[in-house]
Amino acid sequence: MTMVMAPLPTHITDPGERLAQVSAAMSRVKERFDPASARWLGELAASRPAAPTGLADRAAFALLGQAPPAINIIVSSIPGPQFPLYLAGARVPAHYPVSVVTDISGGLNITAFSYDGRVDVGLTACRAIVPTYGPSPALREVLGELTALADARG
Repeated sequence: MTMVMAPLPTHITDPGERLAQVSAAMSRVKERFDPASARWLGELAASRPAAPTGLADRAAFALLGQAPPAINIIVSSIPGPQFPLYLAGARVPAHYPVSVVTDISGGLNITAFSYDGRVDVGLTACRAIVPTYGPSPALREVLGELTALADARG
């Protein structure tokens, strides 16, 4: 799991070109981080004493919360199980993800979660920052465009 910053080419009207631009941007970001193994994070955490780490982390997040957010939206994709899950004997038909918004993460989080051959999308918003929160016609339109694109590609 990682967090990276990448542009969202919302100015591109063609859904295929827009998707290609997002894919290219994410490929560049992933190439940049690929040589660094996940082990370095554990090594970094092990090199810092536990108590000061907690104090330093709280201080850093407190300072970040006082500045305007550098980002205004978080988009996540989470690969889920590609087989049906059951709860108390009943099949789980979908998995709509819920996430978190904070003063430093922007006002909106969109998470896509793949499950059993489909993709479910969850939106979480901060009411103070996004007072008119809800699935907009534009979001429905874009999801429809991407569905049509996926269907056309087979």
